[in-house]
Amino acid sequence: MLGPNGAGKSTLALLLGGLLRPGAGRVTATAELAGADARTPPHRWRAPALARRIGSVFQDPEHQFVTGTVFDELALGPRRTGQPEAAVRVTVDGLLDRLRLTTLARANPYTLSGGEARRLSVATALATAPRLLICDEPTFGQDRRTWLELVDLFAELRDAGHGVVTVTHDPDFVAALADRTITLGRP
Repeated sequence: MLGPNGAGKSTLALLLGGLLRPGAGRVTATAELAGADARTPPHRWRAPALARRIGSVFQDPEHQFVTGTVFDELALGPRRTGQPEAAVRVTVDGLLDRLRLTTLARANPYTLSGGEARRLSVATALATAPRLLICDEPTFGQDRRTWLELVDLFAELRDAGHGVVTVTHDPDFVAALADRTITLGRP
């Protein structure tokens, strides 16, 4: 999703992610994504069901952190969805390694640099292996190496059949990954 600041991209991302109730109109999900909740809008799904189906990366990563360590932040989603602790550990260790956060596992998420916090927010969204990932500016604050790693990660998800919706001002990211683009204008 592209468009100028203030066009509603972040609001639309929150609506699609089931994190905001529409003020007008409705948001529906495909039967494949919604499963037993096919007749229920995403904002009414119970938290474990939402976490298994849709992962969200907020525009401001610190707005989604709720625990005291990077490890616990990554473990939260899998624990809420009922994963056994051994599986939680495997998931968390894999994400820490993949997003180069291993040395920060015991750090407080609020002490991370902007780029580290952004990578942690992407990792938390992936921790429950959702079928749909909605990301607001996922490459913001990344150096070239990390940008390339994130592009590879999103390409792998896309190629594996996961839906990926991004809000971005990064034309290189769009050129590297987008199958389709939507440009919002100011109201």
